[in-house]
Amino acid sequence: MRLPSLPVSRLALLFPIAVSLAAAGAQPSHAASPVQITVGGCWSDPIQGGAFIRIAEGFNKVQSAIHVTAQRGVNQTRVLAGVSAGNPIDVYYDCTISDLPQWANSGYVQNLDPFIKQENFNLNSIIPSARAFSTFNGSTYSLPLLEDTFMLIYNKKMFADAGIANPPTTTEQMIVDAKKLTKKDASGHLTQLGWAPTIYGSDYINTWLSVYQTMFGGKLVDATGKKITANCPACVQALQWETDFIKWVGPTEYDRFTSASNNNEYSKANDLFTNKLAMVINGEYWTGMVNAYAPAGFQWGNVPLPYPANRPDLAGTGVAGGNPGTLMKGSKHSLEAFKFMEYMESLGPTVDFANAIHNVPQLYAALTSPKLDPNPHYRAFVKYSQGPKVTAFPVIAVSAQFADELSRMEALVVHGKMSAQDGLNKVTSDVQKLLDATQSGL
Repeated sequence: MRLPSLPVSRLALLFPIAVSLAAAGAQPSHAASPVQITVGGCWSDPIQGGAFIRIAEGFNKVQSAIHVTAQRGVNQTRVLAGVSAGNPIDVYYDCTISDLPQWANSGYVQNLDPFIKQENFNLNSIIPSARAFSTFNGSTYSLPLLEDTFMLIYNKKMFADAGIANPPTTTEQMIVDAKKLTKKDASGHLTQLGWAPTIYGSDYINTWLSVYQTMFGGKLVDATGKKITANCPACVQALQWETDFIKWVGPTEYDRFTSASNNNEYSKANDLFTNKLAMVINGEYWTGMVNAYAPAGFQWGNVPLPYPANRPDLAGTGVAGGNPGTLMKGSKHSLEAFKFMEYMESLGPTVDFANAIHNVPQLYAALTSPKLDPNPHYRAFVKYSQGPKVTAFPVIAVSAQFADELSRMEALVVHGKMSAQDGLNKVTSDVQKLLDATQSGL
């Protein structure tokens, strides 16, 4: 097992840790047993979760004043239950960016600014997109551990079999290709599907709708962050785009065909790997999934998100997600927990974890590290994530509720229960009320 390496400057901070802890009121390491802290990671599968445990507990190898116990598959319900009971895990790494603003606003996580100042931690080592989803109301509430970016992923064999030479660059061509790649048997049942816009939503914020809206040039909030604009014309156009395709397929047959898709994503039964699905919009971690689960010789591609043909200015538009690392309210060893978070932000652990789960590094230094996996699919994601048109889901006090409302309404609209305009009007109105209540202190 390779131990994570650290820059000399960071090791200099970590090895004399007993001195700094003593200055903070703790007992020197030679006079007491190590301080025990618990950290939780959202990654539940053995590959990603196992890598998290290995790398997090690597902290125990480079110093002796703090002992870390890491856990995988820790969900938000468990984390908040621990906070409410006064017995929280010390540090939590989430798999979605939509929880952090609400948790910060509600006091479930600690403001990291005092620790950043005390430890002289350099926030400028973190890339802007990762810092953006870690900041709320001007303060830092997270040290992110890797980030996500999303591209169009496609099955090259299915494209070749359909006589399609190249992946689509526009949203219009994507629908043309998706229809050509969709097949039904004599009884009208799907045997393969060109695109499934609603599956795998848990990889982001439980829906991809906000990604589609960004592809069409939509903005979910105004520049002040105080006005919800989810019913903007481009936002409505994006929802109508995916709804029209599902209507063409047939919502009932679409649901039947994709009923097992979410459960099969991280497995050899993945729809793309079994030639049941031709295209999906998803993230760089699929590089690792292909390595782990796809059959030998599987051919795939990943290309920039499509854009409307009449909006070439939107070429290169992207969306970032990621894994906020938070110091939970009620931690009995906050300083020690923050020192662990500093370790995870150093170059060795970041590159090690990025290579293990194929997420985009959050550190500038890691992006150019010669130790970063050279896999061309993965490197294409890494490069795309640094584009000037990459944005993130709104960081507002009701981000989690906003994501939930979009997901619920999307399901209603694509199944013909309401129009795209009416659905997004309702989301806009309902979320605006929630946001106004937080701003007024109600």
